[in-house]
Amino acid sequence: MYPHEPFGTTAGIPLEAHVAELRSRCEAVARVQGCSTHYLEEIRIFRAYAAESGLILLPSAFPELSRTPDDEGNEHQVWFQRETNTYLKITWPDFYGMLVLYRQDEEDRASPIAYLERWHLHNELFGDGVRFLGALEEGGKLRLIIQQQAIEGEPATLSQINDFFTSNGWQRFVANGEVAYFDSEQRVVISDTHRGNLILMDDALLAPIDLRVQPLEGALLDYVIKACQD
Repeated sequence: MYPHEPFGTTAGIPLEAHVAELRSRCEAVARVQGCSTHYLEEIRIFRAYAAESGLILLPSAFPELSRTPDDEGNEHQVWFQRETNTYLKITWPDFYGMLVLYRQDEEDRASPIAYLERWHLHNELFGDGVRFLGALEEGGKLRLIIQQQAIEGEPATLSQINDFFTSNGWQRFVANGEVAYFDSEQRVVISDTHRGNLILMDDALLAPIDLRVQPLEGALLDYVIKACQD
């Protein structure tokens, strides 16, 4: 089903296992220094992990890169893989998306570790099957590669999107001027819920395809709980 399993790498490891190992390394560093890891530390941790795990791949591993992307967005260039009905998504160099929420003294961009955690949570929460294939290095900058099953349908309306989340127990609030939703049981927030990121399928169900997803704890969790009560 998925053609890209480069020889000599551990690209076939489940996304969940990558995230668990990377988070374990972040927690080890945090224990030593007595505070959470920051953006640049997480980049260093990810680079070390990717290098020792054989996850830095050559562009030749992906024939799609020889042609113009089928689509481009704020976070990815995208190639459709017709033979498997999947999309190959590659982040822009040294950019791994944005966080839903962040403290004033923190970077608002997601680290590569937060990016992979986002997709792991996307799989867990919405039944997706996103796979992490590895990373490309171009001029010293990293680009992460994921693969996602294509979904047929049309963009959902904003009303359908809101109903989808609120009817499933998500609480709506506003974060950084954007609509966001909070799951109090999972302690997770999501944003970037515009029409292009949720597909209305033929069976009338909605399929999220590219949301920002972020776990919360500490002060950020307290902030969201209060925001949902106001």
